[in-house]
Amino acid sequence: MADPKCPDCGVQGIDKIVSSDSIERSKRRTPWFHVAHCSECGYVYGIFSKHMFGASNGPQFVLPDRN
Repeated sequence: MADPKCPDCGVQGIDKIVSSDSIERSKRRTPWFHVAHCSECGYVYGIFSKHMFGASNGPQFVLPDRN
């Protein structure tokens, strides 16, 4: 398997891809997202959300009691 190569500076290796917390914070001071970037030049590979919010109360399936 080949090591990933940064398209901007050309450095190679999976250890050169790092992530950092975003500067933007919630009311509880937790980061909103993570930024995956090159440790050498700062090239951004992607942004990943810290929290995912889904439906809080979905449908429930209730089984009747057996006697």
